[in-house]
Amino acid sequence: MKKILLVDTKYKEGGPKTVHQNILNSYLSKKYEIKEIGLNDSVLHFNPIKGIKFVLAYWKLINAEHADVALVRGLQYIGFLMVLAAKLSNVKKTIVCVHGSDWDVPERTFRKIILKYIIEPLEIRMADSIFTVCQAEQKIVKPLKLAKKRANKGVIYNTFPNININKITSGKLRKELSIPENKIIVISVGRVVIRKGHQYIIETLKNFKDSVFVFVIVGSGDYLHHYEEQCKEEIAERRLFLLDNRTDVYELLKDSDIFLFPTLNENHSMALLEAINMHCTAIVTNVGGNTETIIDGETGIVIRPKNTADIVRALYRMKDKDVRKIYCNEAFRYAKEKFSIMNTLGKLEELF
Repeated sequence: MKKILLVDTKYKEGGPKTVHQNILNSYLSKKYEIKEIGLNDSVLHFNPIKGIKFVLAYWKLINAEHADVALVRGLQYIGFLMVLAAKLSNVKKTIVCVHGSDWDVPERTFRKIILKYIIEPLEIRMADSIFTVCQAEQKIVKPLKLAKKRANKGVIYNTFPNININKITSGKLRKELSIPENKIIVISVGRVVIRKGHQYIIETLKNFKDSVFVFVIVGSGDYLHHYEEQCKEEIAERRLFLLDNRTDVYELLKDSDIFLFPTLNENHSMALLEAINMHCTAIVTNVGGNTETIIDGETGIVIRPKNTADIVRALYRMKDKDVRKIYCNEAFRYAKEKFSIMNTLGKLEELF
């Protein structure tokens, strides 16, 4: 039986953790010995001593397992260090899964230039196989053309959760926050950071005064204090609720009506798939893999990034319960088929 290592930093919650759990809980765990390894995430800041210590720590972890395959979540600097550790170890094959890249963010700082034109190309070149989780990333990450011959395996999407919604508790969110049934809950789940477009949710709250809509922000991050400082009135009026990190996300999503995702860059979002699974109607920005999950006007509404007016128009459109029902049903059907286990993990298995 082949031994597969899922190599990453440790996460308490979020998309990366969910992706690993999906693999560990899938049919693959019956065919392969699969083990998740990693250390707590740390800020390295290009410090060479910290970088060397990081590589040595992962090299020891990987070597101790005597595995056949190391599946590393990359790209970026920490991804590079993990791939380097895998290549120096006794593992037979190193596969890189691109969940994010410094090419996603249009910055021209010296650090970004080093990452985009030196670090990530080296990481890509070291990989025995490499794939992205959305088609958009194949176009965005220019150094993919530097991959070894036939090493770039194209796109392998994240797997649709396919959780039985009937087994998820109903009414928890509305009861906890005392939200009446006639209110429309707009939810955002994930890291509360600037790249997720939260400034445009704040602008929407300030400019969109329809009292039937209630906004719920689930997650933590360095942008959260902006809600606390700028939205005191909305919080006092119970139009906005800040819930921090939660372990009962499916219950919260099941009670919600609209999943608002104004992110400025994205790959293939697990948070979006989870929302679709719980029959939330989605409003997403036209970036990255979002439009590979949501078809505008068919399975949800696609808006321009950094555009509060588009968010407001989409919310008014979603006020109609029948419209929401059509979109969420179509999104569920589309995602369940396109991102099925065989269309995702089945393709991943071919790389093992």
